[in-house]
Amino acid sequence: MDMRHDHAWIRGSTSAFALIVSAMAPTAMAQEADSLAAAEASSPDAQQIVVTAQFREQNLQDTPLAITAVTGDMLEARGQTSIEDVGAQAPNVTLRQSPATYGPAMVAYIRGVGQRDSSFALEPGVGVYVDDVYLSTVHGSMLGLLDLERVEILRGPQGTLAGMNSIGGAIKLYSKKPDGQGGGFAELTYGSYDRLEVKAAGDFAVTDKLFARVSGASVKRDGFVTRYDYGCTHPDSGIPSVVTNTDSCKLGTEGGRDYTAGRLALRWEPTDRVSLDIVGDITRDDSEVGASTLLYVGQAAPPGKEVTGSSGGAAYFLNGIPLGTAQGSQFITYSPYGNFALDSFSKSPYVSYETYIDLDPRDGSAPWQAPLKSAVNNWGLSANLNVTLADNLALTSITAYRDYDGVFSSGDSTPFTPGQVANDIYNHQFSQEVRLSGQFADIVNVTVGGMYLHKRSQNISRVTLATLMFMENNIVPSTTWAAFANADVALTDRLTVGGGIRYTDMKKTFKYGRGGIPGSDLGGAPPPAIAGLDGVESTFKGDHVDYRAVIQYSWTDRLMTYAQISTGFKGGGANQRPFTPSQAIPHQPETLTAYEAGFKSELFDRMMRFNVSGFINKYNDILVSVTTCPEGVIPRNPCALPINAGKATVKGFEVEASLNPVDGLLIDASLAYLNFKYTKMSELAVASGVGLEDKGQYVMPWQWNIGAQYQIDLGKAGMLTPRIDVNHDDTFNRNSNNVDAATGGKDIFGEVKGRTLLNARITYETEDGAWMLALEGKNLTDKLYYTDVFDNRGSTNSVQGSPGEPRTFAITVKRRF
Repeated sequence: MDMRHDHAWIRGSTSAFALIVSAMAPTAMAQEADSLAAAEASSPDAQQIVVTAQFREQNLQDTPLAITAVTGDMLEARGQTSIEDVGAQAPNVTLRQSPATYGPAMVAYIRGVGQRDSSFALEPGVGVYVDDVYLSTVHGSMLGLLDLERVEILRGPQGTLAGMNSIGGAIKLYSKKPDGQGGGFAELTYGSYDRLEVKAAGDFAVTDKLFARVSGASVKRDGFVTRYDYGCTHPDSGIPSVVTNTDSCKLGTEGGRDYTAGRLALRWEPTDRVSLDIVGDITRDDSEVGASTLLYVGQAAPPGKEVTGSSGGAAYFLNGIPLGTAQGSQFITYSPYGNFALDSFSKSPYVSYETYIDLDPRDGSAPWQAPLKSAVNNWGLSANLNVTLADNLALTSITAYRDYDGVFSSGDSTPFTPGQVANDIYNHQFSQEVRLSGQFADIVNVTVGGMYLHKRSQNISRVTLATLMFMENNIVPSTTWAAFANADVALTDRLTVGGGIRYTDMKKTFKYGRGGIPGSDLGGAPPPAIAGLDGVESTFKGDHVDYRAVIQYSWTDRLMTYAQISTGFKGGGANQRPFTPSQAIPHQPETLTAYEAGFKSELFDRMMRFNVSGFINKYNDILVSVTTCPEGVIPRNPCALPINAGKATVKGFEVEASLNPVDGLLIDASLAYLNFKYTKMSELAVASGVGLEDKGQYVMPWQWNIGAQYQIDLGKAGMLTPRIDVNHDDTFNRNSNNVDAATGGKDIFGEVKGRTLLNARITYETEDGAWMLALEGKNLTDKLYYTDVFDNRGSTNSVQGSPGEPRTFAITVKRRF
C-alpha cells in the first residue's frame, strides 16, 4: 500500500479533528461551570459514569481511551440481558454467538481484530473479564448479564491496561458489591418460545464488618429452529425414519436455553484501610445445540471425498438419494443464495433435518448419536484484596480459580452424516495479579504490577468427516507471566502525559491425541493418514514487550482531547485440526500498533455528551484460517489450517453521543466506520488463495445505532417510559479469501448479510419504584438474518447458516425491596 495515502488520511483526519475542536472550544469555554450536583442532574444519563480502565476510578469523560460504558440501570432500561446485546450498541464491536460448529462460545471482534474459532489452540483476540478476572477461552464467554454495576468495552490494544494482553480490546463486567445496606430484587419474565426467566438478588449485613450479596438466575426457552425427521415428513423418499411419533415428525429444536446460575459475594472491611471481596459463582447450563440450517449444497463431492455407496462418485448419496445436485437440494427449506431450496415439506428458514444420528457409520462401527446439547457447567472462586498502605499508596491482589466442562455437537443439518462431531471439553485456570498504585504530589499516578496465569485445556471428540472417522484427545497446557507499569503526570491543570510498558512471557503446548473408533473396520486403530499425529507435540514459546504513550489536554472542564500510540500482541500456537502430520505446523503471534486521537465533550450545559475517536492500526502477521492448504507445501485436502497471512492497515472512526434536550427525554446513538486493507501477503497466504484484494474477516464498513426513551410522569400513579432502539450492522465476510482475484467478484458463501433490527420496550414503575412492569419486543420487523455462516465447501461441499431469532415478545415483573 502507498504510505502517501496513509499520510493523506492522517492529515485529513487531523485537519477535520482540529476544525471540530476549534469550532467547539470557544462555545464550551464561554459556558459557566455549574455545581457538581446540578451538572449530574442535567447530564445525559442523569449520572457521571465512573470507570477503572486506568487502574483507578475516573469519570468516563476524563479517561483518554475509547470506551463504551453502560451502567446496570442503563442495561435494564434497554432490556439488555446478554453481552451480545451490549455489543450491538458499541461502535466497531462485534459480539455474536458462535456457529454451532464451535459450540457454546462467542465470536468477539473489536476494530477488525478478534477470534471466531473456539479451539483451545488459539488465543482470544478480545479479552473478557469478570470482576477483573480474565477468562482464558472463548468457550462459555457469551455471558448473561445478572446483577451488574456496569460493563466497560475498551477498544484498541489493552496490553498495558488489562490483566492479559488483549490485542483487539477488552470487555469488562463488574458485579454489584455487597454494602450491608439491605435491599435487592426479584424478577420474573415470560415470553415467546416459552421463555421463562427468574432472577433475584439480595444484600445483607452479616456483621458490622462483613456484608453479603446473593444473586441467582434460572432461564429456560425453547429453540426457534425445529428439527424434523425427513423420513417421516417424506415417507416415500427412501430415507429411513428415526422418530416414534409420526403425527408431528418433530425431533426437537435448536437454539433453546436452559441454565441456572448462582453467585455469592462477601465483602469484609476489618478497617477503613482494608477490604476483601470473595466471590463464588456456579452455572449449570444444559442448553440445546446451536441453531443451524442448511443453505447450500454443491453439485458434487470434492475429488476423493465421495461417501461410500455413492453412485459414480458424483455426489454424496444416502440410500440412493443425493445430498444435492446442480439444481439444489431437497434438504434445503430456504436459501439466500438462489433457488437451491427444493424441499417439498417446508419453506421456512427455521427448519433443519439434522438427526445427530449415524445409523450406519461408514467405518463399520456401531450406530451412534451425538449429544443434543451445547452445554457448559462452570464454577469459579476469586479473592480481591485491597490494602491502603499509606494515604497515597494502595496494594491490590486478585487471586482466582475457574473450572468448567462442557458438551457440544455439530452436524450438517441433513439426515446424512458426512460431517458430524461430538465434543467433550474441559478447562481449568489459576490466575494471580498484584498491583501497587500510588499518587505523588497530587500530579503523578503510578501503577506497577505483575500477572501469572496457568491453564490446562482438553477436548475429547468423535469426528466424522467425508474421508476420515476418528477419536481425538488433545491436551493444551499454557502458562503466561507478565510485568507491567503505567504512569501519568499532570504537567499543568490542563495537560497530562502518560505511558505504560508491559513484558509478557508465554509458553503453550498442543499435545495431539489421535485414536480409532472401537468396532470400526480398522479394529479401533486410527486411520493411517492421521496415525502419525498421535503423541505429537507442538509448542509455542516467546516473549513480547508492549507499550503505550498518551497525551491529553482539557480545554475546559467539559472538553478533553487526547492522542495515543499503543501496541498489543496475540500469542502464537499450533494448528488445532491437522489431517496429516505435515499439517501440524505452528503459527506466530499477531502484533498491532495503534495510532488513535479523539475528544470527549459535554455541551450545552451538559445537555449533550459527544465523544469521537479516530484510529489507524498497523496489523502484522494476521492469523486467518484457510480450507485450501498451500499447494506444494502441505497436502491440500482436507485442510483447516491457521496461517499468518501478512500485514494490513485498518483505519476508521467512532462517534458516541447522548442527548437530553428536555426533562425526561434521552436519545443515545453511535456511528462507526471501519476499513481493512492488506498491504503485504505471506507466501503461505498466497499459496492458499488469500490475496491483497481480500477484505479481512468480520470487518463491517458501517455500524450505527440510535435509541430514545421518554419518561412520562404520572404523578402518584407512577412513571411510564417507552423506549425504542434501532441498530444496524453492515455486511461482512467470515472467510479469509473473500474476493475472487481474477474477477473481483465476492465470495457470496462466506458473506454474512447486513441487518437492521428494531427493538422496543415500555416500562411502568410505581411512584416509590418498588414495582416495575415491562413489555418488550425484539426484532419487531421480523427480519430474517444470520448471525454467522459456516462454509464447509472444503469438506462436505455445503454451507450452513446460524439464523438470528425471529420477532419475540416478553413481559417482565420486578419487585425491588
